[in-house]
Amino acid sequence: MAESEHRPSFQVQRLSVAGGKRESPKARLRRRSWPWIALRAFGLLLAVVLFFAWWFFLRIVEHPSWPPPPDAVTAAQAQAATETFAAQPHPRVDDIAIPYAPTTAANVQLYVEGRQFFPAILADIRAAKHSVHLVEFGFWPGEVGDQFAAALEQQARAGVEVRVIVDSQGSDPYDAAQPMFAQLAAAGVQIVVHDVFPHDTDGLYPQGRTDWREDEIGKVDHRKMFVIDGAIGWVGGAGIEDHFATGEYHDVFVRVQGDIVRQMQAVYLTSFRALGGPLPATTGALAPYFPAPADPGTIPTTLLQNVPGGYLAGTQATREAIERARTRLDIMNPYLSDDGMLDRIVAAGKRGVAVRILVPGQSNNPPAQHALEAHYGRLLDSGAQIWEYPTIMHAKVVVADDITIVGTINLDAWALYRNHEIALRFDDRAVADQAEQQWVEAGIAASTPGQEPTGAWTRFRNWLATRIAYFV
Repeated sequence: MAESEHRPSFQVQRLSVAGGKRESPKARLRRRSWPWIALRAFGLLLAVVLFFAWWFFLRIVEHPSWPPPPDAVTAAQAQAATETFAAQPHPRVDDIAIPYAPTTAANVQLYVEGRQFFPAILADIRAAKHSVHLVEFGFWPGEVGDQFAAALEQQARAGVEVRVIVDSQGSDPYDAAQPMFAQLAAAGVQIVVHDVFPHDTDGLYPQGRTDWREDEIGKVDHRKMFVIDGAIGWVGGAGIEDHFATGEYHDVFVRVQGDIVRQMQAVYLTSFRALGGPLPATTGALAPYFPAPADPGTIPTTLLQNVPGGYLAGTQATREAIERARTRLDIMNPYLSDDGMLDRIVAAGKRGVAVRILVPGQSNNPPAQHALEAHYGRLLDSGAQIWEYPTIMHAKVVVADDITIVGTINLDAWALYRNHEIALRFDDRAVADQAEQQWVEAGIAASTPGQEPTGAWTRFRNWLATRIAYFV
């Protein structure tokens, strides 16, 4: 009797512990571990996303790209190479990585500050008879942008073929700048957009079609180039933006004529076609864009490109110029943060080269500036001079002995390894002397000497910036 009276109390106790029903050890384990399972799943998903972001956008790939191979495209072959490219049904943007052979330029003219080069570029656009082609990272409404838009619209309405390539990040044609680009398109300007962010739309703006290959995503088109009538070429570092005209951003452009322009035209038209722009595909149809120059020129000139995917002729030619410098090395660059380039500059100073570096005193990219400041000590110890310009020094120039390289290539990880970039290399003493005088020494005259940073926090901040230079 005592035993049977005890059993109900025991059963009630077991039920109360189980909340009214029994729970197996496995169920109790699942209940307690599900937050950890979810956390691990999230961590795995995050790791996969970061890997893909690194693999497709941040990974550095480099193939031998300099010097140009024996079969590099000459100025005389530029038309045929472009026609072959245009005949492809669906070329990719990476396919524009075409090596161009050394050629010649005539009438090389150097310009500094937007108040000088903007009016000269506009004059060439307004005088065009056949075609105006421009690729610009930044093309924005404003005093300068409105002048360019009006000139392009007027020429298009007059029957001149006007083509424009812009970068979606740098120019925002889908949002803030949409009214300006829509008006240009309505006037007959053929516009294609390089889409840094999804989704990738190829073809003429504003319609276009989805390119499911997404071959532009994460690859900034940082180039600034004008080709007018196939006879005049401009390359420099400035966008079509007001701050380049006011002096807030200090930049330069070079104007060229001669055989080099035919290769610049090839770069432009292959880029336009790779972004879905229409071009005639029959043999000989592109002849009007490639007129033989009356004066091919005698100044040795080479067109340099950086194309995402590992074609880095611009990067490798710049390295070589720095490595081979023996008497002078002048560098103007707003974002000098790549360890490899800095190592080469230090080595040049140590072997007795007269090294002068012109950078912004106050950058619009603080991490890049801090990363450079972390190297001030060893640069100064090597004998290099550092000069800080009072506004944002945005030019990209290297003068190494008798070599001058000018274009869009910043000396940071993005421009050197990941972006679309363009530059011209002149192997000519007179051009180098002129660049030194008009660009470098004029800039130094307005600058103050850079000093090695002091203070524990500043040194730590600068050291930390070197750790993330790969990303900025």
